[in-house]
Amino acid sequence: MQSKSSKIQTRPIEDFLGRVRTLRQQGQKQIIIPAAEADRLADSLSQVMTRLAGIQEEVIEALKTAQQAQTVNIAMDGGEFEKK
Repeated sequence: MQSKSSKIQTRPIEDFLGRVRTLRQQGQKQIIIPAAEADRLADSLSQVMTRLAGIQEEVIEALKTAQQAQTVNIAMDGGEFEKK
């Protein structure tokens, strides 16, 4: 498992996006990538998705904590009205 502070290897994603951009400019309709490159791309995307899911959970928890901190509880005892 990858630690929070380790750098995600995004180079395979960047390489793939570059190839797609080039193919679009050339008007090509398909892309063929070697299995080794596809494996690196899949690994990189898995790392990104795992990190993103972790960050999403952290944000949700932080929002819940912030919302609870902003909640004000008011207790009313009914009281009485005073006639003047």
